Amino acid sequence: MKKIIMEIKNYIQKNKKKSIIIGGISLLVILAIILLTIVLCSESKEKLLNKNLEEMGRDFYENLYYTQVGKNDEERANFLKEFKDLGLKISLDGLSRYKTEENKEKIDNFVNPKTKEACDKENSKVTIYPQEPYGKTDYKIEVNLVCGLEEEVEQ
Repeated sequence: MKKIIMEIKNYIQKNKKKSIIIGGISLLVILAIILLTIVLCSESKEKLLNKNLEEMGRDFYENLYYTQVGKNDEERANFLKEFKDLGLKISLDGLSRYKTEENKEKIDNFVNPKTKEACDKENSKVTIYPQEPYGKTDYKIEVNLVCGLEEEVEQ
């Protein structure tokens, strides 16, 4: 065992520059892997929250809002036409009141994973842009998530 340790010491002393370079490169690779893992975890959490917010917005619009804005398709189309450019904005707070029990777990997950602070429920929202022919699924949806995740990725 002593012989092996002595051989390693001799090798390191003879190849000091190589050993320092290899050690430095190894350290840089390890740091890069750690940094990449942190960034990817933040991005995947952000994607999941965006997806959940969009799903809740779609469910709200298709199964509640759309059915309540008119008695028939013509009335609904006339009403929704007014919002094709402006859009209908529904906050996370508003969505949390729809299907409260069903969406409770999703709502509870709207938290910044690093700071453990809740997402901004007023400014996190979906905007729904009704599209012709103004049917139940004729719309575009945009998601605006405010959880402080953007700052983490930029750092």
